[in-house]
Amino acid sequence: MSILAIGASIGTFIENDFGNIRARELIYNAFWYNLTLLLTSLNILFVAYDKKMYLFKIKTMFHLSFVLIFVGAGITYYFGIEGMMNIRENNQSNIIISGEQEIELPFFIKLKDFTLIRYPGSRSPSEFSSDVVLIDEKNNIKFDTKIYMNNTLTYNGYKFFQTSYDMDELGTKLTVNYDPGLEITYIAYFFLFLGLILNLFDKNSRFQKLISKIKKMPIASIIFTFLLIFPQTNLIANDKNNEYITKYLIDYRENSKKIANKFGELIVQDSMGRMKPLDTQNKEVLNKLTGKDIWNGLNANQVMLSILSRPSLWKKVNLIKIGRDDIKFLLGMKNSQNLARFDDFFDINGNYRLSDEVHKANIKDIGLRNNFEREIIKIDERLNIFFMSYKGKLLTIFPLKNNKRKKWADLKTMFLEIKESPLKRATANFLDGIYNRNYKNSFKHINIIKDYQYKVGGDIIPDINRLKAEIYFNEISIFVKLSIIYLAMGLVLLIYAVISIFYNKLINKNIYKISFFIMSGLFIIHTVSILLRWYIGGYAPISNTYETMVYISYIAIISGLFLSKKSLISLSGSLLIAGIFMFLAYLQDVNPQITNLVPVLKSYWLSIHVSVITASYGFFAFGATLGFITLVLIIINNSNNKIKNQIKTITYINEVSLILGLTLLVIGNFLGSIWANESWGRYWGWDPKETWAYISIIVYVMVIHIRFFKKLYNPFIFSSLSLVSFLSILMTYFGVNFYLAGMHSYAKGDPIPIPLSVYIFLSVIILTISMAYIKQSKEKNEKI
Repeated sequence: MSILAIGASIGTFIENDFGNIRARELIYNAFWYNLTLLLTSLNILFVAYDKKMYLFKIKTMFHLSFVLIFVGAGITYYFGIEGMMNIRENNQSNIIISGEQEIELPFFIKLKDFTLIRYPGSRSPSEFSSDVVLIDEKNNIKFDTKIYMNNTLTYNGYKFFQTSYDMDELGTKLTVNYDPGLEITYIAYFFLFLGLILNLFDKNSRFQKLISKIKKMPIASIIFTFLLIFPQTNLIANDKNNEYITKYLIDYRENSKKIANKFGELIVQDSMGRMKPLDTQNKEVLNKLTGKDIWNGLNANQVMLSILSRPSLWKKVNLIKIGRDDIKFLLGMKNSQNLARFDDFFDINGNYRLSDEVHKANIKDIGLRNNFEREIIKIDERLNIFFMSYKGKLLTIFPLKNNKRKKWADLKTMFLEIKESPLKRATANFLDGIYNRNYKNSFKHINIIKDYQYKVGGDIIPDINRLKAEIYFNEISIFVKLSIIYLAMGLVLLIYAVISIFYNKLINKNIYKISFFIMSGLFIIHTVSILLRWYIGGYAPISNTYETMVYISYIAIISGLFLSKKSLISLSGSLLIAGIFMFLAYLQDVNPQITNLVPVLKSYWLSIHVSVITASYGFFAFGATLGFITLVLIIINNSNNKIKNQIKTITYINEVSLILGLTLLVIGNFLGSIWANESWGRYWGWDPKETWAYISIIVYVMVIHIRFFKKLYNPFIFSSLSLVSFLSILMTYFGVNFYLAGMHSYAKGDPIPIPLSVYIFLSVIILTISMAYIKQSKEKNEKI
């Protein structure tokens, strides 16, 4: 299993540098790797027989399912067919291109019509489909059907999947798949899922035995104090010397909020075609520019409205986030400054100061860019966003009449192309009113714009309740507040738990009940917030990095509520990991915006597959946290029996959490295989993301089974492994997206783009494990 994991991990780096085909040649399809898979399957059979696993039906069921999956995969790999069929409109074909081979089918597919539907006002495809005719002259069969994403055509064992299309949109590209191992594979999946689920309820399973041990442990009392304080941290403008700007900003902040929020109620069509409140876009833009939702006491609607009405003033205001000192030097800024003015980017002759650096970075391959070049491109993007903001290019709030693509126009286009004089007058008067600070009279003008939106573009505007819900969701920023509460509670609980170990005091049982009740309330708030985001977006909110991080936090809270009733330390661990993940979603370059889904994601498999696999990350994170806490307790323990009992209890809870995580990860990955096979005709593509998920399964399988090495197994070993193993999850979740591509630059002599926080994190892990090992070795020698 180590060979499988190490080989696959090397394969992801080969795939990244030299392509998927080369990785398959050297690793995944190589004889030695397939031989290792075969030996692993045989090993499962031999060990199952040797340990008399057949006496336990449920264990036998899910262990032997892996062998059956291997058999089905072998049949598919050696006897199946996978290729591509390209057909132009009003033409037919029976030829599959598979690698360098042309395979002729005994029937034809004729393309009557190809249809591509885009999101309103966007070039992004919403869905595409092929109206085809299947013609089997030999059997005198002919029928019409439609092929589109997640809806296939099946005939004589062949499956046709909608994959892509020709650039001129007059031809379709279908993936064709013949899979003789399908039935065996799906039967194996069924028994795997059934066995893993039943294993959680089987009284003879390791899971149930651990639960029984935890129930026998003494109940740990809980008390906590937390502060619901959310100070409004405002950025202070560095333009105090400019008296006019300072006075304007103070007056504007105090008097413009109502009209600015009314401005935020207008509907905007974003670049992906999503219809949303302007409030949402304003918040996204301000966050992009400054990294904050509020600037100097002004909310996003106030800032963006003022930029639109007074662009010359805002060019002199510090608004664009700059993180690197070397870039600050190029702009003539002080190292202490974190925000730059628009004017800082240009010299006295109007030349763009970063022009050469931006050009060098853009012509360089994405994977070859170093940290400086990536940051230069991000700053250039922020500058362009500011430029588009004051030019009104982002203000696509004006629907165009009789536009086939249902496109909405920006400010400049509206004045040039839309003939309605009342709309033009209302828009001009509205901007004049904001410029002259005549806010009260501006309401009537913005109402005219809003009426025009519903009159001309009302057919694609979302329901009014959904729009109001989105504005409310933006306003409360519930996930930020929850992250602060989780972190504060977790930290207080952890400190109290450690102190309570040394001071053996009886705590009123009612304190635990009150604490658990409050945490349950927070869980309900978290649940409602996720459901609200689901309602706003119209899809399960687990389709991007930000949403899955919020979901992982949610699962961490669930694990704490249901697994930590006997351990205060475990409860604090679940709170801390929930708070950390939610907080990281805001600290990192993770986009919280609600977006449209690409066609392949418009599938019920998305909700099932992603939610299950992401839930496993929450349990693994919980286990890693418990592992770290256990190691700390080992370090500070001085033959204290109470600490030893805590270590034992936490280790049991840790193992339960990892078993749940592994169960979900396995089920989630194979659900992903079903999704992939039903969507585009392949179970597995050795994509780095799915490969690292496969590696994580292998890693955690080894951790769960380490207990069979009885001379080696102890709380120190298990806790260390549960902590270190989480690195495979972090690589799956973050590393593939944010780091793996940057490895290209290492070959060119540039430093590997690893953030300082990663080095600190790894150093803490190594130091903690080393100190725990030294402490345990010392105690062992003393006993001898």
